[in-house]
Amino acid sequence: MKIFHTKFIFYTFLALLFLNCNKKKQTKLFTLKSSKETSINFSNTLTNTSDWNALNYLYFYIGAGVTSADFNNDGLTDLYFVANMESDKIYLNKGNLKFEDITKPSGINNKDGWSSGVTHVDINNDGWLDIYISKLGKHRNKKGKNLLYVNQGLNQNGIPVFKEEAKKYGLDIIGFSNQAAFLDYDLDGDLDLYVLNYSVYPKRTYGDSKKRLVKDSLAGDKFFINDNGVYKDATNESRIFSSIIGYGLGVSVSDINNDGYPDIYVGNDFFENDYLYINQKDGTFKDILSQDFKKFGHTTNFSMGNDIADFNNDGRMDILSLDMLSDDLQSLKTTESDMNYQNFNQYLKKGYHPQFIRNTLQLNNGNLNFSDISYQVGVSGTEWSWAGLFADLDNDGFKDIYITNGIYGATNDKDFVSFISNGIISNQISTNMSENDLKLVDRLPKKHTPNYLFKNKNGFDFEDVTDTWFEKKPSFSNGAVYVDLDNDGDLDLVTNNVNETAMIMENNSNTLSKENNYLAIEFNGSTNNRFGIGSKVIAYTKNQTITQENYPSRGYISAVSPKMHIGLGPHNTLDSLIIVWPGGSFQTLKNISSNQSLKVNKQEAKHDFYAITTKKNTESLLTNVSQKIPYRHNDNNYNEFNREILIPYMNTNQGPEITVGDINSDGNDDFFIGAAKGKPAQLFIQGTDGIFTALKTPEIDETFQSENTDNIFIDTDNDNDLDLIVINGGNETGATTDNLSVYYFRNQNGSFIRDYQSFKNLSINGSVVKAFDFDSDGDQDILIGSNSIPSAFGMNPQNYIFENDGTGNFLDVTKTIAPELTSIGLVQDVTFADINNDKQTDIIIAGYWMPIQIFINKNNIFKLDKKSNLQNTSGFWNSIKTSDIDNDGDIDIIGGNWGLNTRLTASQEEPITLMLSDFDDNGKMDPVITHFYQGTETVFNNKDELSKQMPVINKRHLSYAKFAKANFSEYLPEQKIKTAIKKRVTELKSCYFLNNGDGTFSKKTLPKEAQISCINTMYIDDFNSDSYDDILLSGNNYELNTQLSRLDAFHGMLLINDQKGGFVKDNKSLFEIQGPARDIEKIKIKNQQYYLASINNDSICVLKKNYPSK
Repeated sequence: MKIFHTKFIFYTFLALLFLNCNKKKQTKLFTLKSSKETSINFSNTLTNTSDWNALNYLYFYIGAGVTSADFNNDGLTDLYFVANMESDKIYLNKGNLKFEDITKPSGINNKDGWSSGVTHVDINNDGWLDIYISKLGKHRNKKGKNLLYVNQGLNQNGIPVFKEEAKKYGLDIIGFSNQAAFLDYDLDGDLDLYVLNYSVYPKRTYGDSKKRLVKDSLAGDKFFINDNGVYKDATNESRIFSSIIGYGLGVSVSDINNDGYPDIYVGNDFFENDYLYINQKDGTFKDILSQDFKKFGHTTNFSMGNDIADFNNDGRMDILSLDMLSDDLQSLKTTESDMNYQNFNQYLKKGYHPQFIRNTLQLNNGNLNFSDISYQVGVSGTEWSWAGLFADLDNDGFKDIYITNGIYGATNDKDFVSFISNGIISNQISTNMSENDLKLVDRLPKKHTPNYLFKNKNGFDFEDVTDTWFEKKPSFSNGAVYVDLDNDGDLDLVTNNVNETAMIMENNSNTLSKENNYLAIEFNGSTNNRFGIGSKVIAYTKNQTITQENYPSRGYISAVSPKMHIGLGPHNTLDSLIIVWPGGSFQTLKNISSNQSLKVNKQEAKHDFYAITTKKNTESLLTNVSQKIPYRHNDNNYNEFNREILIPYMNTNQGPEITVGDINSDGNDDFFIGAAKGKPAQLFIQGTDGIFTALKTPEIDETFQSENTDNIFIDTDNDNDLDLIVINGGNETGATTDNLSVYYFRNQNGSFIRDYQSFKNLSINGSVVKAFDFDSDGDQDILIGSNSIPSAFGMNPQNYIFENDGTGNFLDVTKTIAPELTSIGLVQDVTFADINNDKQTDIIIAGYWMPIQIFINKNNIFKLDKKSNLQNTSGFWNSIKTSDIDNDGDIDIIGGNWGLNTRLTASQEEPITLMLSDFDDNGKMDPVITHFYQGTETVFNNKDELSKQMPVINKRHLSYAKFAKANFSEYLPEQKIKTAIKKRVTELKSCYFLNNGDGTFSKKTLPKEAQISCINTMYIDDFNSDSYDDILLSGNNYELNTQLSRLDAFHGMLLINDQKGGFVKDNKSLFEIQGPARDIEKIKIKNQQYYLASINNDSICVLKKNYPSK
């Protein structure tokens, strides 16, 4: 037996050893090639000196770019690396990933001053690609000008020779230049130029956003038009911003709105907006971000590099912009965080667009509406990032993401910021530094971090494959390009590093993913645009439509080859391939074989693609109409975070809500809409012409003392007219509910008279009021729910049911008929339905920090149902509706939650937890929230917020570094944690629940597109007349702790019932519900069907239904 046991252990050991060896030998998608293998030994080496260093020059560690292009026209793509301080290098591709340094014989001699970005262009249209370099000029001791190295062709040794001729072409630009992008903006056949510049004085230049209208010759961006081969400054004529508050670090060009004209996206560092310049087709651009912030809910704050591509294959170009949000928990706690809510609002008042510290992945919804989905798809935090590139790295037909990051001196470290804020230290930096002062530079923390790779799984989900696709190697990486260096049909990666050798990563897809295919395309363009810059390619496979554009400048101060690469997945043949050239001419190629390099010629193109394909959308089920309703909701700018520092969201600004009904019995729908505290609510009467007029009602027009949070029209007294009940709420009143009355107006011959008796003793922070006949006696009873107690975050308020005596008088019967309802939780919404088909009306409740709850009606007594399978649905539920989704004869439930596009995550195993206790023994309850981050439970609030609420934390953990390393149990008393009131959230997805017919429900998740923000409101209707209920929805929430940024990705959405028990997003209906929507109600206007959507702090949105119900 002993022998057997010994043999077993021995062979088991051998097996494990064999498996481990195989694992080590397993080839990853990318292999890092050594400089010995490639002969590329370039390093962007930076040396701090007393007059030029990381403390007296803002962008010392900005890094430099790289460009990939075939400079000698031998079919192999060559590489050019920029050095900030030393000599640039150009490498000739010799094949098989071998390169030759030809810098000296090529005539390249850029080694003076400060250089950053690089791109390529055939400036003289001779078929040889030239090189354009961006430099810093007229700052401190730097006197550089932008350089243009014009390719003279090959010398006798086959080496391309370059001559610096920027002045000849009008491109010897002096300024704080970072990058340049060539484009044919006026479609006249030649290439114009956008020059991206940056300012260097963030503290000195911050102020009113109108500063962006004041030109600055050095820091401001510039635009040049091509005038017969010479570039003329057209900055003023083009109407781009060119000011001292522009801190341009990223620029990309794309036809964003699919009109055939190139648009420009500019990423600005610090406080200034990013710019999205939409080409107006008349020689000018219009920035939509400064015109209408709701088109983009928000952008990155410290915008670095960016890229534009269609990552979900819907034909619309999406935008990736990078920032410096950390992916590591300790780093997250020690680095700069978003400004607090008060400062953020002051920032907005200065005229700036909302920005937050995180990468943004802006999904193009059409109509120039974008939704940042970076949190939902998992690409929001990748450390201090620089280049972001879309590229199909595994040839599966979907574009993946490559992100470079790392910085040699991280100036956003909070402990370092505190250190240099010392008056003596800051004075040393601001005056002339000595060599001895360079020790201050050494105190800068280094972020030596690996670059990131994200696999695009299906057009909407990204998976972090950094560990599986290449060896995680820490680096200080900046500019990067994707390029097929060895012509083997997959894209390799090239990265320019600070103080480290540049990285060449060979792609092994052609051997690891042999089932996937590719197509390379070389463009032979017009006489004045030989490489077809600005061309668009649309590739049709059996189940995909892949769209790509040929704009080299992208990522971060770098440029990719004009030779396009398209991954095709398993398809050996393209059904068709459309090449659209600048100007709109196009050609269609059929049955194109994969795995080849295809040359396309503009001379073979005909017609106008956009004239043929641009047509009016006649398939939209809903359209916006300019119904002139003289109403705009104006809320108060109240900051609840000043009173309760640790709360994640406010309970103010909850309105307005709408109720619809025929007030004057004329057969036309009228409506009432609530108001903010101290503002007048309004009642609108519809005339026979469909025009709405505000009705003067003295009783209603009186100023409400609190915010109207909900309202209903009901016939309370069975006199065949509609009465009105309005509830109030919000936390603006402080720790009191004295002004939170219920307003009850009886309709007496068309006049509304307030009834002071029925609810005279009720003072409630109301959130919802609904009418139902719980006892089937023919009159309408009332349920009033509450979502908070002022100044007592998280504590359960009271909820009420009032019985109608038949004459409109109401009696509180809550404790008699539904005692469990009284303090069930923080109620947000209520609906009623006969859940169990017993012909009695049941109650369904949704709220915060609580599961969806059902109260079953048994002979007019309501009992909390405990067998529905909804117990594990605790969430941040905003809205609840019922419908027979699958037309099986029973009632299903639809719940609008926070969604997945948020910093917070939740599950049964890793919940969000609210702990309520007096942690610092000051007599006040402290609401402390924890969540899980990469498997570790941590407090949500940062050190600054926690120490303001509980000053003892600063005494225990003086530095941010010490605080970051501490578990929250080290600064919160353990006993207080154990005894605290605890509430948990385990579900953030918006869901629907199919009734199984036996009292239980099966949870299903609404489509991914419906998870991009919180769903505040839904309207259930059959929008496409197929006898199945669909869902019109919207939401958004701006009243969040800025560490959560905003939930702002919704622009309105229609989900169509797929008749299989599920829903799909309707992509053909391009309507808009912009901003934080609060309510959607159906209304008839001149006997046609419309929907009213109320928006906080905005006008009413009116949607027309184009397909009438059957």
